[in-house]
Amino acid sequence: MDPLEQILLDVSASPLIDLGAWDQASQLILQSVQNGLQVQRVSLWLYDQDDHSMVCQLLLDGHAVATEPLRLHASQFPAYFQALRRERAIVAHDARHDPNTAEFLEPYLRSHQIFSMLDLPVRHLGKMIGIICCEHTGQPRYWQDNEVRFAAALADQVGRALNADRFLSAQSQLEQLNLQLEQRVELRSQQLADSDEIVRRAHQQMAAQARLATLGGIVAGVAHEVNSPLGVALTANSLLEQRLQDFIHGMRQRTISAAQAMQVLEQMHESSLLVTANLQRAQRLMEQFKDTAAHQTRVESAPVAFRQLVVDLLASLTPATRQVPVFPDVYIDPNLMLITAADVWLQILTNLVINSCLHAFTDTAHPSISISATLNEQHELSFVYRDNGCGLTPQVRRQIFEPFFTTKPHQGGTGLGMSILRQLVEKKLCGELQLLDGPGFGLQISCLA
Repeated sequence: MDPLEQILLDVSASPLIDLGAWDQASQLILQSVQNGLQVQRVSLWLYDQDDHSMVCQLLLDGHAVATEPLRLHASQFPAYFQALRRERAIVAHDARHDPNTAEFLEPYLRSHQIFSMLDLPVRHLGKMIGIICCEHTGQPRYWQDNEVRFAAALADQVGRALNADRFLSAQSQLEQLNLQLEQRVELRSQQLADSDEIVRRAHQQMAAQARLATLGGIVAGVAHEVNSPLGVALTANSLLEQRLQDFIHGMRQRTISAAQAMQVLEQMHESSLLVTANLQRAQRLMEQFKDTAAHQTRVESAPVAFRQLVVDLLASLTPATRQVPVFPDVYIDPNLMLITAADVWLQILTNLVINSCLHAFTDTAHPSISISATLNEQHELSFVYRDNGCGLTPQVRRQIFEPFFTTKPHQGGTGLGMSILRQLVEKKLCGELQLLDGPGFGLQISCLA
């Protein structure tokens, strides 16, 4: 794999991007740009509220990390800001004579021995919010097309990291509001203890506000879950576009061999599959959320090769299982055919695997998941799912299928997964759901095949 592609994949897979760790994520992205392009100076700038100036958020100069209080004003550098308004990369091979950057010569370029600049737009929610500035020192440098695409792809990761940071901030604010609400309710209850009627109304108000707070947490959790597959799909699509441009360039220049062409096409095919799988996963997550509000959906049955269905879904969940890491074992006859609703099983399997990855393996040395399915003589399907994780406490076993019940309310858990699973089994498959005894988590579904 090309070194630049490897760096891009490493950044995309880093948990820092989606954990809301803004400082660490932005430093990781700038260091990756610096290492990939082999430049001395890389910096991240964000527009101020008036869009007439930019403030330096982080500057890497060699191995030194600095947060310099630098600010650029459009009135001082009009040509540069005019170029930025086109919201495209500024590729200055000779920055001292390029019309977009020449105005930096005396106040900046000469003093820092900068000869070439590459500025990439940073976008968030479709709007350009800043730039990543790459500066080559010592002598002029000609920026290659693949280097520009590489740096642009990393600039896109800034918007992804900003999304996660704002989600974490919103969650923190929600928790603070909940804490304030509890304190206010306690104070109000103490003040109104002498009046039963007033106390009753205060309790009603508290319940209504708590429901609103719960709904806010659910929406935030669903948004966070959907963001991960969309981020992976965006990265895979960027790689697909890059490989396609390389392929077209090679065909036009007639510099690509048949073997190289086949390798590029295979890589493009893999990226395309990754984009499709993760977009489908995001779509399923949104359908789960809608299914909680409206318990009736239209499900059509069709012949399904059940083992292949399970294997294909597990492949799309690799980003989640690989972080544990756990590699599920499938014990299903390849010839097992079911007349069933494939979408229902995809939601069931997704909920089970994601639930294990999030909750089961915190202290497990060798995580494992096993999935099996068999038919009995009455043509009934027995589906068994097990993991070797921490298992369920008696209290969790009693409440696990209740809507909005979660053991991790402050870590993105929505409490919808197992509740939706029960609805799908009982209402869509007309089956039975049973928790299994023993270590770890075990569940059996019985239904007509």
